[in-house]
Amino acid sequence: MKERIENLIKEVEDLDSLISHWEKGFIESVYQQLKKGVRALSKKQVDVIHRIEAKIKKGKEGDPEWEAEWNEDKVWCWKTAVNYYKNTPERYYSQILDWFAIHPNQIPPQNYYKKLVENKYAQKIINNLKTPPKYAAGSTVMLRANARNACSYSAWYKFKDIPLFVIEPTNRAHSAAQGCRIYSLLSSISAETLEIEERWIKKWKNFKKSKKIDTNGDINF
Repeated sequence: MKERIENLIKEVEDLDSLISHWEKGFIESVYQQLKKGVRALSKKQVDVIHRIEAKIKKGKEGDPEWEAEWNEDKVWCWKTAVNYYKNTPERYYSQILDWFAIHPNQIPPQNYYKKLVENKYAQKIINNLKTPPKYAAGSTVMLRANARNACSYSAWYKFKDIPLFVIEPTNRAHSAAQGCRIYSLLSSISAETLEIEERWIKKWKNFKKSKKIDTNGDINF
């Protein structure tokens, strides 16, 4: 068993992506236990070793069933989730992101896909981006009053209360909020552009100054 664990450790070093941090820690722990000769492994520990060995073997040989399921939709969901987690302030799923950086065009292990794509936050992003954009390229929009919460003061001041032209409704998102699709916008009075989420914009309304007559008979605008 000690020799099997040593071989397993060597395989893990070469195939780091196939098992979790907990599984790597477990292998090291039982190896130290065997080295010290404190006690023999329990049946439960041996069963876990067998499962890890089977998992690594399957990873080395590939998973034909999983590969047969791989399609364009899964590719899109996978890369959308990767892009989201690459841009979060805190780096979640760092092991998976590191694997992607090395293997950007490979089919990910199934457990990586499930962790990154099928969690509730990634699913909100994916469902939002699968919904058709509210504003098509070429549409005229404007910032909502609360868009000040979404950009710097200088950007908000430059872009507020003017028509903005939609360059592109992108397939990117940096939050899991409703209306999280990022839009690329062009100012109507300069060549400056702005990227902002759909929830912070609305259809342009042509403001007309109202007229009223004061007590002296003058027209005020």
